[in-house]
Amino acid sequence: MEKNLIRPLAKRTKKAKYTLKPRIKRGLKLLLLLTSPILLYICYYAYKEFKAGLIKYKAFGVYIPNQYEIHGIDVSHYQQIINWKSVKAMNIEGVNIDFAFLKATQGTQTIDLQYFQNKLRARKADVPVGAYHFFVASKDPVQQANLFSKVVQIKKGDLPPVVDIEKEYHQSSEKIRKSLKTWLRLVERKYEVKPIIYTNVDFYKNHLEGYFESYPVWIAHYTKLREPNIEKDWTFWQLSEEATVNGINGKVDFNVFNGTREEFEELKIK
Repeated sequence: MEKNLIRPLAKRTKKAKYTLKPRIKRGLKLLLLLTSPILLYICYYAYKEFKAGLIKYKAFGVYIPNQYEIHGIDVSHYQQIINWKSVKAMNIEGVNIDFAFLKATQGTQTIDLQYFQNKLRARKADVPVGAYHFFVASKDPVQQANLFSKVVQIKKGDLPPVVDIEKEYHQSSEKIRKSLKTWLRLVERKYEVKPIIYTNVDFYKNHLEGYFESYPVWIAHYTKLREPNIEKDWTFWQLSEEATVNGINGKVDFNVFNGTREEFEELKIK
């Protein structure tokens, strides 16, 4: 009886091995088919990151392209009270904060709560500064330019004034461009320097592309695999809004300058 019991068992085991192999092959093929797109994406991502020369700086918490010499931040009252000495002292593998754009005004009446303190303390810490106005396209551009001009006093070594335009406020492209042109003209007349236009890629392409070609552009673009994809050469690139910088509570915008240190110095107010 024992022999009779063993023989059928052996046959079943042999038969099971024979039928199991095709199933394994099919399973492996299916697994490869399902995972290959993921593997390809990982390889592509790693290659693009390597090609772009991106380095993840843990202290800053962001990827930074290594081909740019000049780095900086932009701040407003959202960052509250900033320790500018700590900002200035931060140096991670040769990357430090070379400039800061400070929000000064918005619309026709609003003055940023921290602008004057930020300007005073940043200058005292020897951080080059620039001031920006948040443009409201639905409001009078003349009043907006007048507000900015009354609040912002520019001195030698500062960066040019900036207009931050990134929302339509239900205005047409033609109306947006007309209002922006008025603001730029008045502010340029006041400070005798061309203001910088800050915007994002989509807003630029939808409303500004092909216009204002003589003005420097500061572009917001947070996709780290490539530089901002616009026709015009950009001057500043805001590459993240999630950076960590010593002396600042919470996250802050991080930027790079598209040029050499000599070109950066040339951009400053004389």
